[in-house]
Amino acid sequence: MSRPRSKSSPELEGPGSPPCMADEFPNYFGEVPEEGALLDPMVEAALNALLEAERAGAKVLAVLRDGLDPRSPARELLARLQQDEGANAVVLYKTIKRLGGAPSHETGAFVGRTLAIEGLVPRLEFLNRGQMWVVKRISEVLPRIEDLAARDMLELMRTSHLDNIAACERLLEGL
Repeated sequence: MSRPRSKSSPELEGPGSPPCMADEFPNYFGEVPEEGALLDPMVEAALNALLEAERAGAKVLAVLRDGLDPRSPARELLARLQQDEGANAVVLYKTIKRLGGAPSHETGAFVGRTLAIEGLVPRLEFLNRGQMWVVKRISEVLPRIEDLAARDMLELMRTSHLDNIAACERLLEGL
């Protein structure tokens, strides 16, 4: 199947590569390990645990979001949180690769645990505990990260999780 022609760009032949197959194409995300990069195995394991948690958070938030009325203000918030989790997963994946590690392709058990809970409020409370788990893990691994870009990324991720916890708490107060 060909993509439609555009007057401003040449014709592109064939289908695009779906993101779910990105791991089959080396450097799909543009990540190239730094020359001589060797990631400490403990740091790699910690970053992969965070990556798996972010994937799980994104999946949980998508399910919770899709279970709400499209006009619900809660749905808009959960959509924003879901986008944050997905973006964090991509950045973690790229960072692990850039630092010479092997990113995990697993998704954390958080999905099953959260969806086993009945009701939106208890699920959101559990989600916030998961978000706090991520904040704590980031705080634990930060002292071991020497790469400045990775440190900055983790600091931003930590701050975003704290902001998202606060937003979720405000939502819970209104439910």
